[in-house]
Amino acid sequence: MSGRSVRRTIAMAGAFAVTAGFAVTMGTGGAGAAPATITWADGGKNFTRTVSNAAPLEGEVVTMSTTVAGADTINWFEDQRNTCLTYKKDSAKVAGIPVALQSSGAGVLRVAGNWDANTSPVFEFQYVVGANCPREVALNTGLKYGAVASSGENLNLGPAYVVPKNVSTTVLNPVGPLKAGIESTLTAKTLGGRAGDLVKFFSGTNEIGTAALDATGAAPFKWKPAANQAGPHDLTAKFLATPFAIESVSAVQSVTVDPGDQTTQTTLIMPASAVINVDVVIEAQVSPFPGAGTVTFKNGMTELGTAPVGPDGKASVTQNFSVPGNKSITAIFSGAPGVGGAPGFAGSTSAAKTLSITDPGATDVATTITLNLPALAQKGQYVFLRANVAPKAVGGTLQFFSGPEPLGNPVPVKDGLASQSYMFTVSGVRDVRAVYSGAPGYLPSEASGTVTVQDEPVPGEPGAGSSMPTFGS
Repeated sequence: MSGRSVRRTIAMAGAFAVTAGFAVTMGTGGAGAAPATITWADGGKNFTRTVSNAAPLEGEVVTMSTTVAGADTINWFEDQRNTCLTYKKDSAKVAGIPVALQSSGAGVLRVAGNWDANTSPVFEFQYVVGANCPREVALNTGLKYGAVASSGENLNLGPAYVVPKNVSTTVLNPVGPLKAGIESTLTAKTLGGRAGDLVKFFSGTNEIGTAALDATGAAPFKWKPAANQAGPHDLTAKFLATPFAIESVSAVQSVTVDPGDQTTQTTLIMPASAVINVDVVIEAQVSPFPGAGTVTFKNGMTELGTAPVGPDGKASVTQNFSVPGNKSITAIFSGAPGVGGAPGFAGSTSAAKTLSITDPGATDVATTITLNLPALAQKGQYVFLRANVAPKAVGGTLQFFSGPEPLGNPVPVKDGLASQSYMFTVSGVRDVRAVYSGAPGYLPSEASGTVTVQDEPVPGEPGAGSSMPTFGS
């Protein structure tokens, strides 16, 4: 190809190498769409080939045009380019007139006809820059042609073009209220990236997590601040540079992570066994005392009932089971808000406990309860509530009630005896009921009595005036 002259008008200085034996001149290209042009002679014909934009961005349309001038007739013309450029349908023209493609292949388009080169016909094709185009490297173009007098090709002379990296933009969506111990979603959106590209999230200079862009350009990250992360945070999202896009960082969002709720523990208090068709008290203790919220009791997935949590952190339901078998009981505390800006109380779930419900057998012994209750009790002072289960039952528990209210926790029955220390807080006559759960070989039973609660001390009672007797059972 010696003797040919070459001229290039290039948008980016240094983007193209100087081919030995060809003269190259640099034009003053702007930041916009600057073309690249080369000229040469071949087979008695002069060729001028231009790429409309030597630095096209992803998604932009570029035009490859070649002028052929000389005494010859062009029978066919092939335009060659990198396969990352997609042909724009019906864009092929010769001498300004649309023409149909004779054939198309990987990186090659052909048109066929009879064009007089004396009229300097222009062969023109348009392409869309694909997302898979390599970035910041020179991509050459070329051509082949067939003519009556002579045919030829110039597959890699050019002109070349360079696809810059995408200029990305990253935005951190508005961040809602944040609380320590509670999971929230931070979402960044990036223009110029692609699915799978990574976004890092920062609090100041501390990285808090990473997420990948989805097909919509969004990167959601679930953040659960720890208790020691309560306080102010300056959040940003940083899109990481890739071979196809430059990095970008969102604007800072200043947020505050509120102190988290206190953790709680919920514990079940209930008998290990009971018989069918007998009331069973199932109680839960929430610690520390939240003073609010509810506890939902479940048998497996079946809800047994929901009760409010009292000032002492306790909640209970009374359940009657008509079908024997093992019941898997759990208690779920709902959580409770704080008061006066104080941290609230997080929800919690108890460990499951098994309640064995049996059907009394023909040989089970009927039982009776004899109550041993104080006739008088002073409000605010502990007294003992005692019961004797006859015959001497072995196993099972006994629960004291006043109306529907449990008086303390179920206590075990040993050698037919059970006792509970309890403090009445309201004066008046209180009904007291004792319910024996039953046990293998012993049927359940219950008995009732009364205790009169007064404001004044009870004279002559052992321990009168003391605030807490020794607990016994």
